[in-house]
Amino acid sequence: MLLPAPARAAAALLLLALVVTAAAAEEEALAMEPMELYFSPAELARMAGYGEEPVSSVSVSGHVACELCLRPGSDLLAFELPGAKVAVLCETDGPNDEVANSAFATTDEFGNFSIDLPSQLHATANLERACSVKVLQLPEDSSCRLHHHPSTSYGLKLFFEEDGVRAYTTGEIPLQNSDTPHDKCKSVEERTKRR
Repeated sequence: MLLPAPARAAAALLLLALVVTAAAAEEEALAMEPMELYFSPAELARMAGYGEEPVSSVSVSGHVACELCLRPGSDLLAFELPGAKVAVLCETDGPNDEVANSAFATTDEFGNFSIDLPSQLHATANLERACSVKVLQLPEDSSCRLHHHPSTSYGLKLFFEEDGVRAYTTGEIPLQNSDTPHDKCKSVEERTKRR
């Protein structure tokens, strides 16, 4: 038996309303379900930029040396300084939390250091200007001493950047051994010019 046209139209509208309501309810139920139902913890960490595969890598390296000048007119000697504690300190727009805005390392047997910056500092604008390196402490048995002012810092220079990896360097950080003015000593350049 065929329904009259107005009844068929009403039935079609009722069916359409039921389908739209069911689709909206299903969409709302999906929106309420957490992402954890669809992704593994490792996938969620990777999407957030954490985990085993970091989104970016930023490192700072350098070399700490001790310059020895025994007396005026003597040769200016430089030797590596192992066991020195160094820090990268950054000024950021966010909270001025010294621990969160810094990273630390100790120089190896050759006076070299390499510091991986924490991920919260990777997006720091003008990292070369916002961050600097300071020598915090020398080993107790070191013949070199920190003669510089505590606020002395050494700038960074970008020397490598590719695929989310950036590397900065301070170059050599020369510390003085004695109170003899270094401009009264012969540098390596002066000795080679005389030959």
